[in-house]
Amino acid sequence: MRAIEARGRYEVQAKFTTWLYTIARNRLVDHWRKGGLTLVSLDEAAAADAGVPAAADDEPHRQLEAKQSLARFRRALEALPALQREAFLLHEEAGMSVAEIARATGATEDAAKSRLRYALSKLKEAIGDD
Repeated sequence: MRAIEARGRYEVQAKFTTWLYTIARNRLVDHWRKGGLTLVSLDEAAAADAGVPAAADDEPHRQLEAKQSLARFRRALEALPALQREAFLLHEEAGMSVAEIARATGATEDAAKSRLRYALSKLKEAIGDD
C-alpha cells in the first residue's frame, strides 16, 4: 500500500527496486521504533537456507564448529553499529550497490561506502578471517 500511496514521489533516475527498498526500510524502522527490535537467531535452519550443508550426526565436532562459527558471526553482526549493519545487510542480502544503499538510506555515497567498509572490516576481525 505504501508504494501505491508514494507513487507520485518516485524519481525515474533511481532504480525502482531502490525506491521500494527505501519504502520497506522506512516501514521497518517505524516498526522497530514502535515495538522494539527483535533479533532473529541464526540456527541450523538459517544455515541450510544459506546453502551451508548440515553437519552429519556422526561428526559432532563439525556440528559444534559450525554452531560456534554461526554464533561468532551473529554476535559480530549484532555488535555492529546500526548503520553499518544496515549497509552490510543491504549489500549482502539485497545485493545492492553502494549507490543504491546510499539512495535507500538517504546517505551520501561516501557515507554508505564507509559504513560498508567498516562493517566488513569489523566482521572479518571478529570472526578471525584476515
